[in-house]
Amino acid sequence: MAALTLSHLSHLSPERLKRLAELADASRLRAALYPPPARRRSRSRQYPGGRPNPWRTARGSRRG
Repeated sequence: MAALTLSHLSHLSPERLKRLAELADASRLRAALYPPPARRRSRSRQYPGGRPNPWRTARGSRRG
């Protein structure tokens, strides 16, 4: 991804550029101070022991 430079943002007013720089700084600071929480796989209530194996269920229903 190409780096974003001030030449890309020349159409913005100086006030908007300043606000954008402040928001970018705040965003970087937040990312540094508060890393995202570790992703955990949520268990559904419908299948507390995990999802059923479709092969096992299909094989049983085809008999007799």
